[in-house]
Amino acid sequence: MTLRTSIFLLVAVALAGAPAAAATFKAHRIVFKDVTGDVRIISSTATDEIEVSILQGGSYHRIAVAEDKGMLTLKGEKWREDETRDCCNDRITRTFHARADRKAAVGEPAIEDFFAAYPTITITLPRKTDVDFIDARMKLKMDDIAGALGLDACYVYGETGDVGNAVIGVTDGSRLVVGDVGAGLEIDISGDADVKTGSAASADVDIAGPGDAILGDIDGMLDVSIAGSGTVRSARVDGPMTVRIAGSGATMVKTGRADGLKATIDGSGAVYFNGEVERPDLRLYGSAEVHMGSVRGRIMRAGPDGEVFVGGKIVERE
Repeated sequence: MTLRTSIFLLVAVALAGAPAAAATFKAHRIVFKDVTGDVRIISSTATDEIEVSILQGGSYHRIAVAEDKGMLTLKGEKWREDETRDCCNDRITRTFHARADRKAAVGEPAIEDFFAAYPTITITLPRKTDVDFIDARMKLKMDDIAGALGLDACYVYGETGDVGNAVIGVTDGSRLVVGDVGAGLEIDISGDADVKTGSAASADVDIAGPGDAILGDIDGMLDVSIAGSGTVRSARVDGPMTVRIAGSGATMVKTGRADGLKATIDGSGAVYFNGEVERPDLRLYGSAEVHMGSVRGRIMRAGPDGEVFVGGKIVERE
């Protein structure tokens, strides 16, 4: 073991073991692994270091802190039921339950009492830092960052500011609000969870169950896959759009221009695009519906069922 590694291990033990303590690190990326708690991230253009402060809650929970080659890792304790598996491995299960039974994944919707037993982790970091969460259960408050947000969380309740780009995976009960995304946005929702974001350069949304994704303006591609009764809403899309729905899910876009729309719907799902669509290619089965504001070019249509509307009027089969 090198002297440098030994120092960091000693700092990690001291930081995690104290009722409240702080330490600073030189790193460009921070990773939260198996962390349960109240996480607060403050970004700054006036610092080039990451400061970590941990305040224990109603009961003691160890969090190890260590830095290696520019990556700072905060590692918590696996939950007993997760000892033999990562709780997010089955994040996209392709099964769903009725919305009437909505509840938070961690217990009752009153999350304050739950998180009071766990640490409050306050991080101050440079604005360009990348932030990743892996298998976390957390209440989250995060400022704007210019770096990337990677969130593969078993449960998250909270909000972030603007981010450089984002890959977001949440499970049943989660509620997350994200600001504008500078580049690409990827969202995976499993179960009854909600994600709301600002604008993005492109978006890829995958929902299994009754979850909801509410997006701002999308300036490029929008790709949607829904298995179940989930919904995806966007304020505007200007770019190619692909939608796959199995079940009763829906995709709705208020305005924009779809430079090519490909929709495959099996069930009672629907697509609503209240703007101009070029060259729609539709494959409809069951009681599927596609509504478009206006169309340029020929409507390509396959499948024995479904209904197509343009400008509020049904389009008969040729």
